[in-house]
Amino acid sequence: MRTSKKGGRGGSWGGQPAASGAPRVVAPVRRYRSKERASRSVAGLVLRSLGWFVVLLVVLVAALVLWRHSSGHQKLASIATSVAGHGTAAALGVLAAVFVGAMLVTWTRATAQALGLLALVILGAGAAGGLYLYGIESLDSVNATSGQVKKAESLLTKLGKPGAPAVALIAGYDHRSGTGTNAYAGSNSDTLMLLRADPKNDTLSLLSFPRDLNVPIYCKGNTIATYDRINTAWANCGSNGGPYAAVDTIQHLAVGVHVNYLITLDFNAFKEVVNRLHGVYINIDRRYYNPLGTGYSAINLQPGYQKLDGGQALQYVRFRHLDSDIYRNGRQQLFMEALKARLSQTLTLSNFGEILQIIHAVKGNLEIAKSDGSPPSITEINSYLGLLLGLPPGHLQRNAIPPQDLVNFVTPAGADELKASPEAVAAAVHSFLHPVVPKVHRGHKTRRPKLPYKTISALVLNAGDITGEAANTSTALRRHGFVTKTLPKSTPANAPSTTHDTVVYYDPSQANAQKAARELAPLFGPHNRVTQMTPAIAPFAGKAGNPLTVVAIGTAYHGTLKFPRRGGGPSSSTANAQVQDGIGFTLPAVRSENGPAHFPLMVPHKVALGSSLSTDEGVRLFHPVPGKQELVLTFNLNGGVEYWQVEESNWTYEPLFAKPTDQFTYKGLTYKEFTTGGLLQTIAVYAGRNVYWVQNTILNSLSNSTMIAIAKGLRPLH
Repeated sequence: MRTSKKGGRGGSWGGQPAASGAPRVVAPVRRYRSKERASRSVAGLVLRSLGWFVVLLVVLVAALVLWRHSSGHQKLASIATSVAGHGTAAALGVLAAVFVGAMLVTWTRATAQALGLLALVILGAGAAGGLYLYGIESLDSVNATSGQVKKAESLLTKLGKPGAPAVALIAGYDHRSGTGTNAYAGSNSDTLMLLRADPKNDTLSLLSFPRDLNVPIYCKGNTIATYDRINTAWANCGSNGGPYAAVDTIQHLAVGVHVNYLITLDFNAFKEVVNRLHGVYINIDRRYYNPLGTGYSAINLQPGYQKLDGGQALQYVRFRHLDSDIYRNGRQQLFMEALKARLSQTLTLSNFGEILQIIHAVKGNLEIAKSDGSPPSITEINSYLGLLLGLPPGHLQRNAIPPQDLVNFVTPAGADELKASPEAVAAAVHSFLHPVVPKVHRGHKTRRPKLPYKTISALVLNAGDITGEAANTSTALRRHGFVTKTLPKSTPANAPSTTHDTVVYYDPSQANAQKAARELAPLFGPHNRVTQMTPAIAPFAGKAGNPLTVVAIGTAYHGTLKFPRRGGGPSSSTANAQVQDGIGFTLPAVRSENGPAHFPLMVPHKVALGSSLSTDEGVRLFHPVPGKQELVLTFNLNGGVEYWQVEESNWTYEPLFAKPTDQFTYKGLTYKEFTTGGLLQTIAVYAGRNVYWVQNTILNSLSNSTMIAIAKGLRPLH
């Protein structure tokens, strides 16, 4: 084999001439050792650490200021104040910065990897720290600060154990009615509404009292100060007026209700929240019009399902000129339901920052009080948001004293007021405190489209006291066609805690997971509930391959799955429906809009007994959103102040239809039902790419069978 030197010329290595037979002379080997790094002194290490610390801290603060400037337009002074006010968080931030700075000392040279890591740490710490401080600052900004609200904290009840129901009193008022710097002096509360959130059965209950309801007014303690309209407690109690007297009076009236939160907001806060959500979709039951200068609040709204901005929504919830405070309360509760739907559509747990921005925007116009005087925590907001976003259909309960239990009377001063018996008040309070989601009583069985069992995956955990129950149940589910998952042998199939009810958890990030959970839950008997997967349950799901659901079997389960009987029930019944033929006046009305309408129209052949088309815009064709049309027929009921509607649209993805309570099929068409407290509020039928629906009155005065009969009486226009 020929070799050559580096230069490419022949010859031997080592610079010696080649000689035949002569031994090769090998040059001595020299060992080279890199120059040893001089040992660093302690002082040098300290200086280097401080140098890195200063660099990191400067960039971190700069990142924080930049983030807050783009998000909240705050100055450096406000950020420094926030940091100073939260010493624990600031100390933890400093410790983290020192730790990262010390770690960077170990790098021998400023490599690209080192600088990249430094950049990631700075940006991550700046964003996380900024969001945390922004959250704290936003929640601090709505904490009770005014003397009147702070005073009411002594009347509030501290929340019980985690997961216990919470009650909030929402008090809306007009700041302009106040005198001087006191927003409450001389003004009456415009709205008093109780709200109860119950995480155990995933319900949200509302209870409103007419502001003209004559009740005992309590200014302090158990002494009745006077008898007057409930909203006058806001102004008639002197130094104890405003929120304090409102809470005191409400808790004496609604015996058994213990208020945990007091939320006061003025009109500006109301409008700001709605505008921050870019409007709220709600159904307007009739034409509302009061021009400026009439002595009444101005309003200009047309009938139909549409989006209202903050000013329009305020006009709607405050209106009572042509009906009464009973219907005003109904409008306010309907708005709360629409607001809940809008929040569910707009906000998620992943964009929590938007929630904080809404809270921050109403600073100065909204206050939240608790018994201990602390602001609401991020954990509290996140918890209630989770309940709101995961609220099952039909689990928002509207409660009020029924109109037939309210008696009108005229005071000696000539004022029109209302009275209710203690029994009527107690009944409304009981419904509020004990919400039940009843089945729709309409005299027929429902054909509910079901997910195929083979598409539902489940991991079964034991949350009861019978060994082997999880394995036995998993086997039974598998035999019926469900896909069951198992845990590694090293992980016992035991839930984190024992429960009475069987809880079916679902993964909200997976399609059809909630539907799958609702399919599974009834199999475990009446003691079941469905909820989103919690941080305690999620690790089990991860180890089992992330099924759609995780079932934690409670102690109330008796070991036998309750599968429904096969076979369909009879078609839906309209027995006892209060309807009459209406085609004589509905056909011309629909036909008049057939030309401008760009989708097939339907004609109501049946209408509620005693109904006639409204004389004020009884027929309206409009664009609810660009490119879509909606026809609305507005009917007056018995010549009074109640209205119901038939609406038709080629906009089929309206938020109104996001969460049906139930559905059935009739003559090949699918009917979706939307209920509150077991009463049909809306029933919709889908035909092709269009939707046609019946909308009940504000107080849901039409019976369920009447609503179904009207919906089934819709026929195509020929």
